[in-house]
Amino acid sequence: MIPFTVPPHLSQPASARIPLREAIEQVLQDFDSDNPALPLRDPAVAPTDRPSLRWLRSAASKERPDNPFRRGTAAFKEAAAVLALLDSDRSHVPTRLAGLSLREAGSALAVWRWAKRRDKVDPWAPPMRNLWEDKLMDKEVPAMVRGYALRHALCFALADMDEARFTSLKSTWGDDETSLFTSFQSLFGLPGGTSPILRLWELPDLQYKDLRLDALRSWDGGESRNIWICPDEGSFPSLPPGTAWVIPSTTGLQNSANTELGEYERPAGKALSMRVTMASRHAYLAPSRADLEAHGLVLFPILVELGPRGIITKIRLGDAAPATP
Repeated sequence: MIPFTVPPHLSQPASARIPLREAIEQVLQDFDSDNPALPLRDPAVAPTDRPSLRWLRSAASKERPDNPFRRGTAAFKEAAAVLALLDSDRSHVPTRLAGLSLREAGSALAVWRWAKRRDKVDPWAPPMRNLWEDKLMDKEVPAMVRGYALRHALCFALADMDEARFTSLKSTWGDDETSLFTSFQSLFGLPGGTSPILRLWELPDLQYKDLRLDALRSWDGGESRNIWICPDEGSFPSLPPGTAWVIPSTTGLQNSANTELGEYERPAGKALSMRVTMASRHAYLAPSRADLEAHGLVLFPILVELGPRGIITKIRLGDAAPATP
């Protein structure tokens, strides 16, 4: 007769359990990882906290998460309302958002992922977008999801040059996110003016030059009308004619005052140079993160659109940037 064994996750002693708040942070860290293949942790929590953790893990991995709560409880009603929002057409979004509770971390994450998916299919108009951004910036929402919503709101405020929206966000969150707002303050000053000067290494020659963005040669060697600032992801992007490609290094450790590539950037620069040569193309390496940060150019990808005489007309970065230029 085969002896009955208790599954490991049910037989853990109470001393191995961790507080729900800590478990939530672990799952959100896994969700936020740059490695999408990283499995979500399933930490041991008290029995009363297990439904909340299941709801969060389901929200992190499924487009329509499973409601694990006991019927009739406040948590069940909240999850049911979230699922109704996920299923609703846009005409019902304002009403359902207004009455939505986000006390459960899984609820906030489910709404965030839903809003991002819907935006790809049918982009939100600014008033509707602001509604769900503001909802996700509520104090009861986990800090990580709140940060997602804030960065999203700032990216679109910049793309729309909506200074009223930026001022409103700054009045609420400016003291908590000083460096983030400083970066965006710099960016708001760029449209309508000339491009900043960056120290870049031209590819394939791998020679440094101090250049304004409007002075960059395009990917196909001609004059640039747009600047695509995006790390190399292993395969060259399909860049339209008139688009220059600036490639931030993976380390960003280069001293912006140096005229020679450092030990970390040199091998990567040579490898990029060889690939650009083989493709008969032209690009630029930006090895200093500090140089980009000085102008607020830190949330990739970034599309800088240029007008007559090289004037910057629009900056779309982070969540507001297109998937391809």
